[in-house]
Amino acid sequence: MKYKNIFVVAVIFFFCCSVPAVLDCSSIYGDHSQDDHGDHGDMHGKGKTEIRGVVSSISGSTISVLGMDIDVNAAEIVLKDCDASLSIDDIAEGDMIEAKGNTKDGSFVASIIKIEGAGKLEGTVEAVNDDSITLLGNEIDITSVRCIRGNPTVGKKARVYVRNSVSGLTALVVQSTGRMGH
Repeated sequence: MKYKNIFVVAVIFFFCCSVPAVLDCSSIYGDHSQDDHGDHGDMHGKGKTEIRGVVSSISGSTISVLGMDIDVNAAEIVLKDCDASLSIDDIAEGDMIEAKGNTKDGSFVASIIKIEGAGKLEGTVEAVNDDSITLLGNEIDITSVRCIRGNPTVGKKARVYVRNSVSGLTALVVQSTGRMGH
């Protein structure tokens, strides 16, 4: 019995040592640089690889997220929880984004980008006027909001995607739902 256990341990050890320690990244991320299928290999042109992170810089049609440059020249740019279509000019440093696309010639080319802003607040609406909405004790500027869904009124639940600005928080999207607790 003693030798049988040693044999099992030896077989497991040799098996583990023979497995490659490094995986080929192109197989993980679907590098289709040799693929002759054009856009047909990409399901509906929306991309197979996803990057999610904070935009650290913007230069022309290239944004940098997590140290990776993303070409957004041909990307559809949308807001989270909103139907509005945007342009690269609507992306700001500090925004959280989700980019979907493909790696081509060593570069990430985005086909769709969802902007979430710098964060979101979710809670009961405490006050609303023409210029702002108050949520969780924070007065949020809504003068340049890109999308309002529902009818935000005092007592209703709301989700607001925000950006930081010199004057405080600025809303990108306001989404209002039913009353709290319902």
